[in-house]
Amino acid sequence: MSTKTPTIAIRLLGFSPKEEETFSTVLAVLREKGYRYLVLKTGSLQDPDLHIVNAEDIKALATLSDLNLGDAQPVLLIGKTTISLPYPFMPRPIRWRKLFDVLDELVDRRQLLLTTLSAYSAVAVPERRRRERLDLDLTDPIDYQKMRRPTVTRGGIMIVDKDMRFREYVAMIMDRYNISVTLACDERSALMLDKNNRHAMTMINTSTPGLDPYRLCSELKKQNTDRRTTVIFLVDKTFTYKVANAQQAGCEGFLTKPLSRKQVLSTIQKFLELR
Repeated sequence: MSTKTPTIAIRLLGFSPKEEETFSTVLAVLREKGYRYLVLKTGSLQDPDLHIVNAEDIKALATLSDLNLGDAQPVLLIGKTTISLPYPFMPRPIRWRKLFDVLDELVDRRQLLLTTLSAYSAVAVPERRRRERLDLDLTDPIDYQKMRRPTVTRGGIMIVDKDMRFREYVAMIMDRYNISVTLACDERSALMLDKNNRHAMTMINTSTPGLDPYRLCSELKKQNTDRRTTVIFLVDKTFTYKVANAQQAGCEGFLTKPLSRKQVLSTIQKFLELR
């Protein structure tokens, strides 16, 4: 029985728009063997499986350092760097056939690691201490309370869509967190509902007829200047996400439909800091 070839999402760091376009075009080629690769566009909130980084771009290397990626998120450096980094690299000019081989090998290692970790977690047992822990913390509990960031769940989530099925899907996922999920069918009702409920997050289906997602996002942000609110676009392949327009409107980014439960939950957890 044939198995579906997994698609590996790649985030590019430090490359020019022209180079990004070349990577996207080359890596999108379907092969008879090996993994399928998808280069995430600027603004995509999908979690990458792998990073390709321009080793000759200092800003990209700084971003890579801030990400603090683990072994489950491989990194490939392109070009030379004077900084010693614990990642494999490929010299320029890029040999594209060789690039596929290197990426396949990195993903093989990742898949093996994830399988091993999954098996380990299934049989892991709680730690048994041989001695009583003697840690002594003299910090005033009030100081810890000041450092804690509150869980941003007040106001719940609003879905802007003509179809209520996605709202029901998100509501089912959020049920265990006790977070309400409301539905708005157009811009006017979305602004009215948000004014009354002050949502922590709004997901706008850009395919909704008669709707300008950038305008609605901007109006929602203006309506919530006194508090944090997150706006995310839900797009399909026919929608062109305009980065400059989205940034001007204050949009946090987009997710590409169809969405998996994992994508929905991880995105909401990222912005609403669910526990």
